[in-house]
Amino acid sequence: MFTICLLAVANGLLICAPSRAQAPAVTQGCPSPSGPSEKLGANANEKAEASRKVIVERIEFDRPVHLSDSDVEQIIKTANENEWDADSPAWVEGLAEIGLRSAWQDQGYFKIDIAARTQSLGSGSNYERFLVADYVINEGLQFHVGNIQFTGGTGILEAELRGVFPLREGEIFSVRQIRAGIEGLTKLYSSQGYLDFTARLDTEIDDNLQRISLVMRLDEQKQFRVGSVEIRGLDPSLEARLRSIVVPGEVFNPQPLETFFKENRPVLPSRGLDNFQIRRNVRMGIVDLTFDPRFCRDSE
Repeated sequence: MFTICLLAVANGLLICAPSRAQAPAVTQGCPSPSGPSEKLGANANEKAEASRKVIVERIEFDRPVHLSDSDVEQIIKTANENEWDADSPAWVEGLAEIGLRSAWQDQGYFKIDIAARTQSLGSGSNYERFLVADYVINEGLQFHVGNIQFTGGTGILEAELRGVFPLREGEIFSVRQIRAGIEGLTKLYSSQGYLDFTARLDTEIDDNLQRISLVMRLDEQKQFRVGSVEIRGLDPSLEARLRSIVVPGEVFNPQPLETFFKENRPVLPSRGLDNFQIRRNVRMGIVDLTFDPRFCRDSE
């Protein structure tokens, strides 16, 4: 799945979310139990063992802030899930941007201006514990959602678009909720066969009213339908179930396919989804589907 960052540069607002619908990823070859990927993994492990992991013990502020104790605990938890290298200063910037700034932006304070310093609380051979002292220079105004518009789309009713977008006018502006909204739009369009759908967000900021209006610019692209369906070497009952969700002429919805392969993984041929080919014909707006357990590009 492709990813775009929706950026309002002048106001420090950064929103990254999947924004392109897509059919299930299909491995065009047969995965090998060993090979380059295994070697790369070994190298990564060696590097991880050689570095010292950051462990954030506490975060302290120089004044009262609009973050709850549970917000701060979650920031620490998320930070400690990252494999940050204690010997690299980049982790401090990562914590400030990914953890601290995002937490304020989810509370509507997306113009937050902060600086952080760290103090070592001790270390071991593969870790170092830190206190993060955060200086809040200015939280700024708290913003709420203004008007929300959807433009450029005709294939799906606006009521459905609003139904998958979690924010409503007047609610606290939240970057996290906008990401969720973009993901919801992408999934909705994907279910209707718009595999190349993209979304772009424009914002209009009113400092006086402390409102941010949103314009979601939708680029639907072509709607795909199911073309030919070939299924070989599959148990008759499974074949019947698979054919029931990929019917020639109907709108192609990749989501039931993903569910089918996930739920039936134990009883499918060993390579499962690797034996499923999806071929798109953009000009005709169709996808041709083939499931063949005998297919293995590596063996060709």
